[in-house]
Amino acid sequence: MSDDEAVVILGGGIIGFSIAYYLSNDPQYQGRIHIVDAADRLFESASGYAGGFLARDWFDEKATPLGELSFRLHRQLADQHDGQRRWGYLGSHVYSLALDDAPAGVRGEDWLLAGTSRAQAAGRRREYGNVSAPGEAVNENGTPAWMAPQTGASWDPIAGIDDCAQVEPRKLCEFLLAECEKGGVSVHLNTRATKVAKGTTGRASVVQLEATTGSSQPTSLSCSNIVVAAGCWTPRVWETLFPRSPVEVKIDGLAGHSVLYRTPRYTKPFLNSAYGPGEQGQGKDQHISYAIYCPPTKSWTYSPEAYARLDSDGKPEIWIGGLNDNSTDLPLPNLPTDSKKLMNPARLAELRRAAVQLTGMTKPGGEAAEDDLEVVSEALCFRPVSQTGVPIIQQIPQRALGLEGGSGAKIWIASGHGPWGISMSLGTGVVVSDLIIGRKPSVDVSRLVVELPPASRL
Repeated sequence: MSDDEAVVILGGGIIGFSIAYYLSNDPQYQGRIHIVDAADRLFESASGYAGGFLARDWFDEKATPLGELSFRLHRQLADQHDGQRRWGYLGSHVYSLALDDAPAGVRGEDWLLAGTSRAQAAGRRREYGNVSAPGEAVNENGTPAWMAPQTGASWDPIAGIDDCAQVEPRKLCEFLLAECEKGGVSVHLNTRATKVAKGTTGRASVVQLEATTGSSQPTSLSCSNIVVAAGCWTPRVWETLFPRSPVEVKIDGLAGHSVLYRTPRYTKPFLNSAYGPGEQGQGKDQHISYAIYCPPTKSWTYSPEAYARLDSDGKPEIWIGGLNDNSTDLPLPNLPTDSKKLMNPARLAELRRAAVQLTGMTKPGGEAAEDDLEVVSEALCFRPVSQTGVPIIQQIPQRALGLEGGSGAKIWIASGHGPWGISMSLGTGVVVSDLIIGRKPSVDVSRLVVELPPASRL
């Protein structure tokens, strides 16, 4: 197959690599695949620093088919490639923690259904009863023993291992990268796409590339499909390549700080009480992970999320994060690698205080918990939230590109997954591969679109 039949994916995050992974493994596709990323290092935003929480059906109903497909694919990929060992894949028990000093009627999950967090979606979950059997690291009420006792607290189990799971997202991304490179995918780092023009055949495009540093002469790639999958940076890429397009790609960068740490009270993986022979549900997994959602209180102004998971070495760790009250005020940096410059020490200290209150060493007499936590890393990442609250997976018609004579290649957008980028990544990879190849997509994504001007619709 000629180079004109190549696919160029603009964006080297988990969405771009999921598309490349499934496309490169599809026997119906024989062309070249290129991933272009402006940064000199991969996975320096949400793909590398997000919590890694996976859900089966916590989504807006428009996105639920994609979410369910992706949840199944995460399980399949982990089964096929030893995901528990390689990227910490585990089914997850989920609790909502309610505190007396939380605002009336507010739960820790209440920010998810708006498309900006996982939390609100958990608020509509059915109650499970205790989802863990008492034993090592588990209290009599089924709650994890690494959680410090909270005065006036109530615990609602809202999901179990058939509906939720966790991964270490960076390790999953690194697995996809390695598999893509083995499959012949070319990765172009420190490179921006600056222009699209119709190729000589009329069916293909020439994408002009320039080094981010401007230190070399522009190069180009010929292709028949271009996928814009640049996360929060998708609107900037779109405006650069199609400045006269009437299509507005409304995706905002929602910032969130996080702290990854270890505690002396979580040193061994949680045993799965449903573990046993057979293939029923996720009972075949010996270990599980935990997710805790908390409401705002007098102690913190946001909704913390705490995930007890395993790293790729099998070591227990806890990720804590959440939407800070002014995170939308943080400017989106030029590159993901610039995010560290924007980290706010006060926000990280606030997260650290929440981590200590929730999981620190308990003192007798109800005194405040003691900080005996070992911080592994601190981070700031930006999540791409579409203004519709659901992802965008769509082909943009030639007449909507604002290019005289069109682009030649088919132009796709795959972005705007909000807090669900890790969870929906694999499903997005399969569906976009289906669309590029010309198959009926594995699930219906026809409502995951941007609004097109009437004269531009397919």
